[in-house]
Amino acid sequence: MEGRGEGRVEEVTDEPLYRDRVCGIDIGKAGLVATIRVPPDRDPARRAAMRPVLEAWVQMIAVARAARVPVIYTTPVSRADGADVVMLPTDLSAETGVPPLTNGVEGTAEAGFPDEIAPGPADYVFLKRRPSAFYGTGVAELLRMLRRDTIIIGGGATNRGVETSVREAFNLDIASIVVRECCWGGDAAAHAYSLDKAMKMYARIRSLDQVAAMLRE
Repeated sequence: MEGRGEGRVEEVTDEPLYRDRVCGIDIGKAGLVATIRVPPDRDPARRAAMRPVLEAWVQMIAVARAARVPVIYTTPVSRADGADVVMLPTDLSAETGVPPLTNGVEGTAEAGFPDEIAPGPADYVFLKRRPSAFYGTGVAELLRMLRRDTIIIGGGATNRGVETSVREAFNLDIASIVVRECCWGGDAAAHAYSLDKAMKMYARIRSLDQVAAMLRE
């Protein structure tokens, strides 16, 4: 008889822990995390491309608020003088000539939120200076204070801010559910790989309708 890990892969998808009808969303333990950045006015094409994503976010936030799930916004910012901009050498920065992490300038409209999904009085807003929604922000501490151990997450770029946050949530023993329609990225191939391959090891990837149904149960 073969032992565990000796030449065969354990089939775990039928175990109760992995079935959505058992492992759904406990509304009392979930929080919605939006990693949002507004495209600049000088980039109308990108704003137009993001329109379906914003419309999905309008629906997702409305469902979360109706279910009394706390809504947590994070947005990437940097100082106007660039003193806190990441300047580490990377292959991508060498190829493109831009820093590996570009943020909106703190205090400007570009560092804010689209009007359609602007934070409400009961929502939480955190500024971040690195890709993760958790690093140096206080989001993890807030979730612990609220006794929430699951995040519903989306934003952009999918393969940067969202994926980095999901990986860090996994390290913090926080379950993640990624809302497919609420994610976007400028690199279509990287966006698809992140959703269809990379994040599946650390999270559940679900459609907006699936997540909405989970929260309404």
